[in-house]
Amino acid sequence: MLTYSILFDHLITYRSIMKYLPLLMPLLFLFACTDNGSDAQITGDWQGVSWIVNGATSDRDASQVTFSFEPAGTYTGAFGTQEEAGAYRVEGNKLYTHAEGQAEKMVEVALSGTDTLRMLMNRAGTPETLVLVRQ
Repeated sequence: MLTYSILFDHLITYRSIMKYLPLLMPLLFLFACTDNGSDAQITGDWQGVSWIVNGATSDRDASQVTFSFEPAGTYTGAFGTQEEAGAYRVEGNKLYTHAEGQAEKMVEVALSGTDTLRMLMNRAGTPETLVLVRQ
C-alpha cells in the first residue's frame, strides 16, 4: 500500500507538471535565451567624473578618462594622451579588456541606473574606484 501511495503521488506530481508545462515553456525559453545584458549595458561612450583611491578622492583627473565600448566586443580607452584599443567581454560583474599587444586585464564593474558605471580596481593592494558617466 505504501508503494502504491508513493507511485500515485509521483504520478500526480508528473501530471501537474505536464499540465503547466505549456505555460512554463515560454518563460523557460525566455530565460534560457536572454543574455545577462551586461555587455549591452556598458555599450556606448563613457567619461570619467571621479577617481577614488583608498576611500579618498584622489588628485588624478578622472575627466581625462574615456572609454567607448562597441556592440561587436571592441573598445577604445584613453587617459590623457595614453590610448589603448582592443577586445572586451563582460562576465557577471567582471569586465575583461585585452588591449592590442598587452596582457588581459580585469576590473569589477557596477552599474548605477543606466548612466553611471563604477570600475572597482586594485592597484598593488590599493583599492581604487573610477566612476564614469554615459555620454
